[in-house]
Amino acid sequence: MVSSGPPLRIANVMLGGGLGGMEQALLDHNDALTLTGHQVLAVIRPDAAVRPALEARGAAWHGLVHLGSWDVVAAMRLRRLLHRFDPDLCVAHGNRAMSLLRAAGAAPVVAVLPNYKVKCHDAAGVFYPTLSLRQFAESQGVPGAAMHHIPSMVRVPPAPRPRDRWDTPRIGAMGRFVAKKGFDLFIAALGRLRDQGAGFRAVLAGDGEERAALERRVAACGLRDVVTFTGWVSDKRAFFDGIDVFCLPSYHEPFGIVLLEAMAQGMPIVATDSEGPSEILRDGVDGDVVPIGDAERLAHAVHRMIADPERAGRLGEAAWRRARDVYDLPRVAARIDCAVRGVVATSRRMAEASG
Repeated sequence: MVSSGPPLRIANVMLGGGLGGMEQALLDHNDALTLTGHQVLAVIRPDAAVRPALEARGAAWHGLVHLGSWDVVAAMRLRRLLHRFDPDLCVAHGNRAMSLLRAAGAAPVVAVLPNYKVKCHDAAGVFYPTLSLRQFAESQGVPGAAMHHIPSMVRVPPAPRPRDRWDTPRIGAMGRFVAKKGFDLFIAALGRLRDQGAGFRAVLAGDGEERAALERRVAACGLRDVVTFTGWVSDKRAFFDGIDVFCLPSYHEPFGIVLLEAMAQGMPIVATDSEGPSEILRDGVDGDVVPIGDAERLAHAVHRMIADPERAGRLGEAAWRRARDVYDLPRVAARIDCAVRGVVATSRRMAEASG
């Protein structure tokens, strides 16, 4: 991809340790910035779960040992690292990254908003993926000129993959097992499907603090014989190939990268109208969107998908087209390139004016 100017040196900082949307955003921004020709250094925890993925890409990375956002010693280490690397810009994912970059005196800093928790009031630029997250940034006093609409991104195959339906319909969901993801609602909807006499199998991929409670709920609903817990899956394409319908039952979802991953694979999708999905999916066009917390409506929408394969196929192809046209990584990378160059140029003008 041809960039619009000379390459920049960019520190891409994310200091979480697990797996989730913020960690995926670190990888995606690393790919996008590298694709547009920039020299990128990822700054992560030495034991971060994203480290193998960075190494597999051949990406430059530095492990920053830290005890938290208040760690003064870590801030000093980060200051020395930035002095050596001399970045034109730092990209921060999450509050720990923002706090330590502030303490290290880094500037300019772009805050990537994965959720409604990041303190971004003093960032030189803010990347927001949805209008609701833009409003969150506005509530912190971030000026409009500093905000850039940068959606989450996914690599979209050149064509939707042909889908062979399973003899017994398979319904899948994936994510961290935390209360806001709504997997209790997913299980309740499966229970209603079973009560209505529908035959199916279901797959729950992921892990987290709610796993034991979800397993008990599956047992209480009499679904042990049809629901499989897989743990985290490393091959997401194989996961999507193994199901006929994908569900995103979240009570609260700032964006939903897994939703883009499903769209990129041409999956028929049923999602709740939580924050991100309600902006990404067009109900009845490239997926079915149901009210948050309504297990009956969720069950009805899933049943409609498995009962009408032709309609499900149309929705899946439309989802793939929307992913290609709006969220494909090279397309978003071009937006990121323009945004980071704009932030750097503005910062340099301000420095010259004040100097």
